[in-house]
Amino acid sequence: ADYDQGFSGCAVHQQTQRTYAIAKARDGNQALVLLDVNLQVVATVEDTGDVPEDADDFYVPIRDVAVHGDQVIVLTSDDHAEGSGLRLLDLDGRFLRTIAAGDFTDPQAVAASHGRAFVVDDDDSGKLLHVIDLQSGDFLQSVCLDLHGNVSTILVDGDEIYIAGFAARDVVVLQLAGSA
Repeated sequence: ADYDQGFSGCAVHQQTQRTYAIAKARDGNQALVLLDVNLQVVATVEDTGDVPEDADDFYVPIRDVAVHGDQVIVLTSDDHAEGSGLRLLDLDGRFLRTIAAGDFTDPQAVAASHGRAFVVDDDDSGKLLHVIDLQSGDFLQSVCLDLHGNVSTILVDGDEIYIAGFAARDVVVLQLAGSA
């Protein structure tokens, strides 16, 4: 109810039909909210709190969300009070741990599959796709991407990774290493 600017992203846990959505308020505050099967807000899982007075239009503490198994994966930027990283939560929204803390420059999108998180980051050299083991938190691989502008979404389907950009309407399709 306090987030009057809608949602900027969501992920669904298939078995429970719970939806985790990034809600936005007019003042720039963000929260991760839990929605029931009727898309009614059940709980605020994580609230980013007061927006700093010097925040600009690019202030986005929560960048994206994904669900994998029994974990909710929240991609945060340096604007988040805990810094950039992947915050792992249980399905009820309780904090478990953070992996890749402080390892992203300008994180843009996250997906999860095969026990791994797939994160698109933008650093001084351009767009990178990082593949991170969810159990250990180790970076398994980083790949340069030929994408322009911001990334809107990443999706892993089977052995293929789809990454879509905003500005140039680019779509990059990659195959997971070791697949046919």
